[in-house]
Amino acid sequence: MILIGISLGILIAVLNVDLSFLESVSLWELPVILLLFYAGVFLVINIHELGHLFFGKLLGYDFLMFRAGMLSIQKENGRLRVSLVKNVGYGGLCAMIPGKDATLRDFAVYSTGGILFNTLTGILFLFLAFRADLPGIISSPLFLTGGVSLLLALINAWPFYSMNQPTDGMMFFSILRKSPLAERFYESSLMSKKLTMGVRPRDLELSPPKLPLEDFHDLGKVLYLYFMEMDKGNLQVAGEYITLLEKHLDQVPPYTLPAYYYELIFYYLLMEDQDKARYYHEKAGKILQKDQDINGLRIKAYYAYYVEKDSEKAWRLALAGMAVMEKYPFRGQAIFEMEQLEKLMERIDDLEEQGE
Repeated sequence: MILIGISLGILIAVLNVDLSFLESVSLWELPVILLLFYAGVFLVINIHELGHLFFGKLLGYDFLMFRAGMLSIQKENGRLRVSLVKNVGYGGLCAMIPGKDATLRDFAVYSTGGILFNTLTGILFLFLAFRADLPGIISSPLFLTGGVSLLLALINAWPFYSMNQPTDGMMFFSILRKSPLAERFYESSLMSKKLTMGVRPRDLELSPPKLPLEDFHDLGKVLYLYFMEMDKGNLQVAGEYITLLEKHLDQVPPYTLPAYYYELIFYYLLMEDQDKARYYHEKAGKILQKDQDINGLRIKAYYAYYVEKDSEKAWRLALAGMAVMEKYPFRGQAIFEMEQLEKLMERIDDLEEQGE
C-alpha cells in the first residue's frame, strides 16, 4: 500500500492532475471517502479476477475457484460453495481448468483478462470522477479507485515474480517469446487436462525432475510425480518426491499450499509419523475442515483412523468421499482417491474381524 501511495502521488504530479475538487471535501467526509475507497479497492480486485473468469469461460475453461479478499466461491461436488477463508499473500484468485482443446496461446489470452478489465474500468472511474457532476465525497473515491485500478493493471502487466508465481504479464510475454517458463507451464497444463479427462496419475508417464527445482511449475511437476508413484503403489519413491516438496514449501504460492499439506499429512500417516501428520493437519486448518471433495475427505478419513483412532468416523468419511467421486473435476485423480478410500475401509474391516 505504501508503494501504491508513492506511485499514485508521482503519477498525479507528473500528469499535473487538477485536484481542486478535493477542496470541497470537509473533515467529516474524509472517513466516508476512505471507506468508499477501501470498498473500491475490493471492487477493483474483483474486477481483475472477473476479467480472467470472463475470458476463461469464452475459451471453454472449467471453473474451479474465485477468491477476492476473504470471499471464496469454489466448485465443490458439482455445486458452488461460498465461504470466508483466511487470505495469505494474495488479493484475489481465479482458478480454472483449460478445456479439452485449449492451447498455450489460449492461456496467453486468459492471462491478460484481468489487466484488460482493470484498464477499462480504471479509465471509466477516472472519467466519472472528472466528467460527472458529482459531490467530492463521491468523485474523490472514484478518482482514487480509478488510479489504483490502472496501477494494478500496470503491476500485473509487468513481468516479475510475486509470491512465488509469475505475474500475468510475465506469463503472457513468456508464452509470446516461447521461453522455457512457458514450456514448463504448458507441461503442467497438460497434466491437469489429462487428469480432468480421466487419465489416472499412474499413467502420466512423467520423467524425473531436474535439480535444483527452479520455480513453482517444477514443484507442481514433482507433486504430479508423487501422485504417479503413489498410484503405482511405490510408496518409497513417492516418499522421496513428497519430502523433496517438503524442503521447498517456501517456494509454493500461498493459495496452493493446502494441496501440498494434504499429501504431507497422508504420507506421514502411512509412515506412522503422527507428530508430522498433526503438524501439517494444523497447517491445513479450516480449509481441510470444510473440504467436502473426495480428496479432502480422504485425508480426513485417514486422519480419523490413524490419529484420532476413530474407525467409525473414518468409515463415515470414506463413504462420504465415495459418494462424491463422480463430481470431482479431476476424474483421473478421483479413481486414485477412490482406491485409497477402499484400502482404508478394507483395513477397518480386517481389524474388526480380528477383534471378533
